[in-house]
Amino acid sequence: MLFSAILVAVIATLSQWWVSHAITRTWLYPIWVGFLVAVAMGQPVEGMQAAAYIQLTYLGWITAGGTMPGNLMAAGVFGTALTLISGAEPSLAPTFAVPFSLLGIFINQAYMTINSFWIHKADKYLEENNITGLRIMNYVPSGILSFILYGIPAFCLVFFGGDYASKMLDALPKSVVDALTVVGALMPALGIAMLLNYLGKKKIVGFFILGYFATIYLDLDIMAITIFAAVIGALMYMFSGENENAEGQRKSADNIIDETQRINENENAKLRKSDLVKHWLLGYSSETCYNYERLQALGTTNAMVPIVRRLYKTKEEQAAELKKYMVFFNTEPSYVGTVIHGIAASMEEQKARGEDIHAEDINSIRTGLMGPMAGIGDTVSQGIVYPILAGICCSLALAGNVLGPILFEVLYKIIMLTMGYGFYMMGYKQGKNSIVKFLKEGKLNKITEAFSIIGLMVVGNMAATRVGIMTPVDFKVGEVGFNLQSVLDSLLPGLLPLLATLGIWKLVRNKMNPTYIIVIIFVVGFIGSFLGILAQIK
Repeated sequence: MLFSAILVAVIATLSQWWVSHAITRTWLYPIWVGFLVAVAMGQPVEGMQAAAYIQLTYLGWITAGGTMPGNLMAAGVFGTALTLISGAEPSLAPTFAVPFSLLGIFINQAYMTINSFWIHKADKYLEENNITGLRIMNYVPSGILSFILYGIPAFCLVFFGGDYASKMLDALPKSVVDALTVVGALMPALGIAMLLNYLGKKKIVGFFILGYFATIYLDLDIMAITIFAAVIGALMYMFSGENENAEGQRKSADNIIDETQRINENENAKLRKSDLVKHWLLGYSSETCYNYERLQALGTTNAMVPIVRRLYKTKEEQAAELKKYMVFFNTEPSYVGTVIHGIAASMEEQKARGEDIHAEDINSIRTGLMGPMAGIGDTVSQGIVYPILAGICCSLALAGNVLGPILFEVLYKIIMLTMGYGFYMMGYKQGKNSIVKFLKEGKLNKITEAFSIIGLMVVGNMAATRVGIMTPVDFKVGEVGFNLQSVLDSLLPGLLPLLATLGIWKLVRNKMNPTYIIVIIFVVGFIGSFLGILAQIK
């Protein structure tokens, strides 16, 4: 148990301390981090299934711009661990995970607040031309803080909490356990509803219904739905005209400050390919010391070190060039936002060769692009790639196939690194004009819409298969007995899960706090179970 507790503590620490998104980006999601916890605790299949149930609850929880509607890392690590040490059924995992997720919001707030102190220490190191000190501030204090806030509690839960958790679960009356099971069956509807709110534009929201009823009536599994959705999305992209949001993208592009000349690839470039690769990879550490004051500033400054060390000879020059990056900065850092780093590297190279480029020019381009790239990147990474892969892999995991979380880890990283490197090199080779042209033509929006169609149909499948509620009510009309669920199925199969999903989506669209929605789900689940109105689909 000691060894397992140590491993879980390390996993918990790394899930929050994003030392590099190339390694830990997927540790944000319960399907992968919960699986790691399960392996560490020697129960990979049971823990994987618990993690999959938790993941479905948080399928649509988008963490962007420093906001966190729920702490997915705490839910995945602590929820999976508590499910395993208590010996509970995997389907109960969401009810264990939710309290940790809510508590984790406050822990994350403390983490990002305290991290702000290291920024000022890094400023002082730059004033002293101490670049090594700046790099230490990016990594070490935030790692120690993550261990204190996440690692130690995780260790204590696994090492000391086993017997207590088991006894607590055994002491619960069967009626309470049944009610918690209903709550767990309802919880995926919240994640699906939040994802619908993110992807569900009026003109394409019907694809959610298509995916739902294709699952109900045609009995298609999630892989078949994904294939059909991919074909439909590709056809929509090929035959679509200018996207209705292209005008908005043009305006975003036109608002990007155009103060520098076009930057082209030059055979006399001073930067080497190895410098660019280091810069690109270090960009995945931009959120290692994520904080409320300047968000990604310290991480992006740290990433620029290989560039300025190649272009400038003295420490004084290098420190002076790095200072301009220590300003507020925040964008999607892994998929599309890497184009900004590529442009910055190209402009630094031009500046070092004597071009009329100033610090204000570089920062104006970075600031102008960070908003559009964040919007596009978060949609691609958190609104499309993550839920599609997680939906497919959760289905595999719940079927007992350990390839589920492994495929999520591998495929997510392949997509992320391929896109991240491609956009970085596009930014470096072609400069800002390449992405401005891309925005003006509306291509990214059309691609996003095509993938959104895939996401909506996959989510429709998940609503039909993972919101597992039914009604056990029996009644008589004269001498004839009826089962209410059978009556509903004769009218419209899967009606209750659909109504639950749409009802919660309505609350989300009305901007109700997700915490309040969770409370409503608990109340409805308990009352429905105690009154014999709701039960989990077996």
